[in-house]
Amino acid sequence: MSSTKKSSKITALVCAAAGLMLTAANAQAADQVSLRLNTILNGWHCPWHMARDKGWFKEAGIEIKEIGEGRGSADTAQLVAAGTDTFGLVDPAVVIAGVARGLPVKTVYSLINKSLLAVVSPADKPIKTAADLKGKQYVTLAGSGALQMFQAVLAANKMKPEDVKILTVDPAAQYATLMSGQVDGILIGLDGVPDLEARGFKYFAVTYPELGVNTIVSSVATTTDLINKNPDLVKRFIAVTQRAWDHAIKNPDDVVKACLAVKPTSSEAAFRKQLADVISALRSDNNKDKPLGFGAEKDWQMTLDVQKEYRGIKTDKPLTAFYTNEFVPQ
Repeated sequence: MSSTKKSSKITALVCAAAGLMLTAANAQAADQVSLRLNTILNGWHCPWHMARDKGWFKEAGIEIKEIGEGRGSADTAQLVAAGTDTFGLVDPAVVIAGVARGLPVKTVYSLINKSLLAVVSPADKPIKTAADLKGKQYVTLAGSGALQMFQAVLAANKMKPEDVKILTVDPAAQYATLMSGQVDGILIGLDGVPDLEARGFKYFAVTYPELGVNTIVSSVATTTDLINKNPDLVKRFIAVTQRAWDHAIKNPDDVVKACLAVKPTSSEAAFRKQLADVISALRSDNNKDKPLGFGAEKDWQMTLDVQKEYRGIKTDKPLTAFYTNEFVPQ
């Protein structure tokens, strides 16, 4: 074999070895993370599935081990705090309650900044304004966030609890109670509206923010330990999250497609409606000129005040103990 051929062969082997080493290094460099949702799969959960499918996490040096369904924000917060999951979708009210009792979690991306809680009434007898609330009867679930927050709505409109009547029922009975005409309205999140639509019920919805009370509904949370020890990972994860939501606003079909890839037998219409409702609530009046994910101080303050006043949370911690905007791409 000539020296030229030997040299070429050696060069090829060296390049191949270097390529293998680079591939191994890249694989080793990828940070493995998991994301825990707050509930079973919902249309607005799928931007993260879409980002994973498009390879955006991989581009950021992140390997998504799992995007797991949740059993409520409180459970998700516990899993994140314990290190079982790296990130979680957690109601800021749960973050506040958790931090107040020593849970080492913090919001790093304020996602849904406009409350989706609403008073839903029959379309032919709509409750449209705060003035319409008085003297009416409402059905809801005992201990629900919608009921607790409704007390803040009444107070904001200079009404007392006795100015309305509340009927609490089991989850299976709430829609039937409204549709049968036993009550004037239902206190519910807009994500429950597709269930009413599926039953052919024509409705009118007025949201709590429209009635004067807004709280942040959902956020991405992680541990204070990860924030302190690996802020770069948090920054990269949030950058992909923001990229995914920017894309979701412009291309909702891609998100719905990702949802159906996870659960092919689920309702495309429901996924689409759930996503659209959340897109409409990503920004509040207080952060409408800010980047997606930016938590407005006024919104966090109201969220904290409501937890103290109506949910019995006792804490003297500053707002900065519960959330940060330092990782939100500006």
